[in-house]
Amino acid sequence: MDFARDLVKLLLSDYELYSNNVLFRDAVEEVYSILREEVISRRKDELVDAYETAVLLRAVVFEKVKDARELLSHLLEDLEG
Repeated sequence: MDFARDLVKLLLSDYELYSNNVLFRDAVEEVYSILREEVISRRKDELVDAYETAVLLRAVVFEKVKDARELLSHLLEDLEG
């Protein structure tokens, strides 16, 4: 968790990282993966909000969604199966 925290701090402190799309995507994926594993394995109550935020960040970064309406549409698709 310390690594994920430090990585997020680095991303927030250095705007140059945003210009390196590949590096930024890799960092977002790493944060997402760490939080997902922690929520699934043992720390669900403590990290659910952070994980939900990471899920949204990942979706935006990988251009899976662009706005709230699109998020709602994807959610509806998933719920309707």
